[in-house]
Amino acid sequence: MSKEEQLQLLRTTFWDYNPPETDLLEVVTGFSKEGLIPRENIFVRMLERLGWHEILEIIDVQTVKELLTPSVISRIRQPELRERYEFIRSVLSGSPLSFIGWGDEYYQRIKHTLFSDRWYRTQQTVL
Repeated sequence: MSKEEQLQLLRTTFWDYNPPETDLLEVVTGFSKEGLIPRENIFVRMLERLGWHEILEIIDVQTVKELLTPSVISRIRQPELRERYEFIRSVLSGSPLSFIGWGDEYYQRIKHTLFSDRWYRTQQTVL
């Protein structure tokens, strides 16, 4: 991805601010330590608004590993995104992963979707 495409992504992500896009790019990639917006705030906004592959086009994996901390993940507003990035953080850090679908949390989440009312209605009419 060219630098102009990266800047365009940052422009659309930070449409409500008016910082220079080159400053945003330098701060988030680590070339500059100071900017109008703190580095973690830029990264949280990118996590909320951009796709994972777009983030990796702008920032290298090592920088993502450094920035993707539990405190940054806790600042994400959407619970589904927090779960997704917590999983990504555990994969990138090399921590052991649990089997998907075998935990109580997953069972509680899908418990009511396994058997719908339609299933019970068909069982009653058949009997």
